[in-house]
Amino acid sequence: MTPAERRLWSVGIPFALGAALLLATLDAGTAVALALAVGTLLAARLRMWALAACAAVWTAALLAVRVLPGPYDSWAGRGVLPVLAGYVTVFLLAWAAGRRLIDRRDDGDRSRPALSWPSERRLLTYLSVLLGVAVVTAAIRFRGTVPPLLADNPDAARQVLREQSNLVIGLLSEAWTLGMAVSLLRALSARGRALPVYYALTAVFTVGAALGASKNSVLVGIAPALIAALSVRRTRGRAASFLAARTPVVLLIGAVALGAAVFLGGQRTMAGTGAFETEFRARYGSNALTSSAGSLDLSLSSSTETFGRVWSQREHLEPRYGTYSLTFLGSRVEPIVGKADLYGLTSQLSQPYLMNTATFVAIPLLDYGPLGAVFFLAALGLAVGATERWFEFSRAPAGQLARAFVVYFALFGVYELYPLIHPTWLSLVPGLWVLHRLGRGAA
Repeated sequence: MTPAERRLWSVGIPFALGAALLLATLDAGTAVALALAVGTLLAARLRMWALAACAAVWTAALLAVRVLPGPYDSWAGRGVLPVLAGYVTVFLLAWAAGRRLIDRRDDGDRSRPALSWPSERRLLTYLSVLLGVAVVTAAIRFRGTVPPLLADNPDAARQVLREQSNLVIGLLSEAWTLGMAVSLLRALSARGRALPVYYALTAVFTVGAALGASKNSVLVGIAPALIAALSVRRTRGRAASFLAARTPVVLLIGAVALGAAVFLGGQRTMAGTGAFETEFRARYGSNALTSSAGSLDLSLSSSTETFGRVWSQREHLEPRYGTYSLTFLGSRVEPIVGKADLYGLTSQLSQPYLMNTATFVAIPLLDYGPLGAVFFLAALGLAVGATERWFEFSRAPAGQLARAFVVYFALFGVYELYPLIHPTWLSLVPGLWVLHRLGRGAA
């Protein structure tokens, strides 16, 4: 960094924070969004790229509530912005602290790692087994029904699947996700004659994951692979001319995937039959671009709006002391921890649209109250920061993917606290462990 850049940072950040404090007297919501934007720049300056990305996503979410009009906007969302920003700040500061804890214990090589993959035969066998598990599970899961992706009413088809599915089928279905992530990372990070095979496998796994008509199921496989691909050393060899520009290629793939998810989200909402979907169609008509913009606004601001409703009712909601935090364990543990319908509660609070977004801070707030949520998010941030830093320089593909999944779930927190709602990680952890064991001793 040049002396001029250092002076710019040293003057610019205090100036921006001062502007945020001044703006707080006029518009607290916009002020906290600006303060998070400053935090994004500071994290980027310290080369904490994952932390900076998470802060940037939260900045976009807070600004969406203030700037983008939508059918779900309300007084609750705007009024709760300073509170939500405070909780998010606790999480992000704890993330930075978790990284520092690992820094003090680890003085190893800090250069961008080159991945050490298993042999081609082992890796293709591993992916073939994942594909076999995924196909068999899909046959059981969709027996007698049309996959939601191909159904006229995706939401109705998904409800039928929920009623006839179970935890085991759900966990085995994550073979699509894991296969997608491993195939794409291998295709983006290493050369070889089998490169077209890995791209083809990525396409197959992606289609399989999309059969449930959930954009999240696709993003949770693609996004971590892209994050991991940006974190490792560039491949050298005959493919170097293509991969020399790998970062733009990865960003382009990410932009296309995100754009497709936003577009499909808009089309899915347009096809719904509820009160919210009716107003959505009345507002955006049949225009694909405006409906996609509405879907993006919904993804960015709905969790804030829902949290605003939860926050406004907090005095009337008894703490459940862990019941919501264990939602991912399913109905089998309800006799022990109690029954808690997070989606049902948030949908009741969001009438008349019945939006059932389970927000990032809703779970700790409902379980432990306003003060308990602070400690919960601090502990969560420490765990995320320590894990992210621990695997940041791993040469094992499984380690890099583990880090990428942690980062993605933290980024996805702008929508919901995914790992505590969907037990995806219960399948990903053993799947990544097997991949790690296959790569032991690889050159």
